[in-house]
Amino acid sequence: MNLVLNKRQKIIISSALLTIGLLSTQLVDFNLRFRFLGGLAVLAYSLSLWSLWDGLNVIKALILMILPTFFTVAVASFYFLLPIRWLTRLPVAFIFGLTFYLLLLAQNVFNVASIRTIPLYRAASTAGFLFTLLAAFCLYHVTFAFNLLFLWNGVVVFLISFPLILQVLWSIQMEDKIKTVTLVQSFVLSLILGELALGFSFWPFSKTSVMWALSLSSAMYVLLGLITEGLRGRLNKRLVWEYVGIGVIVLLVGFFTTPWSG
Repeated sequence: MNLVLNKRQKIIISSALLTIGLLSTQLVDFNLRFRFLGGLAVLAYSLSLWSLWDGLNVIKALILMILPTFFTVAVASFYFLLPIRWLTRLPVAFIFGLTFYLLLLAQNVFNVASIRTIPLYRAASTAGFLFTLLAAFCLYHVTFAFNLLFLWNGVVVFLISFPLILQVLWSIQMEDKIKTVTLVQSFVLSLILGELALGFSFWPFSKTSVMWALSLSSAMYVLLGLITEGLRGRLNKRLVWEYVGIGVIVLLVGFFTTPWSG
């Protein structure tokens, strides 16, 4: 009997364990939820590290674990905002388990692609980009739900955005070190998003909290999309108009759905 697990089996086990952990949030006392989220984050990092251990170095052990950890915390945080009934939370937990499985598969592609060229890299890049936006949206939404002072909104959004953007920019070249230019680009983009969060704090989103998160995640989509396409040497006028057009559409939707009358 072979007890040695391959990567896919490890990923399946990790996804199942985290899904159980997500479901157990139903049973956690309200006062312990922040501690529970911290424990779930540590569990997500540890299981992801265990699943992708083969071929990892120090940098990849840090960078590749950012998205699985943040995605888990994002969904778990958003999970607390859902109605307290199993009919709602069971499907969400099932979808989380499936998406986390796909996320780890994408991270594994990056792990292998940093050593040799494989055809799945482009698909993994697209999946990683989408998971980054989804994690950012959930975390931004939870940030708004805390009803923080506008300055803290900017700081929290900056702290959320920086590691998420950093792992996307690193995945373009996947070198064994993090370049200074990558850190600077991540800092600048995160600072812009933090300033937007500060500005949006004065926008009367009180009845449309989803639009606050959607506007910020759309801004991340535009900024991160433009810079990644530029770094890949694929940026042209058509792509610029596509990204900017999507940003303008979301801004207009936010404008017309905002209760300006108070």
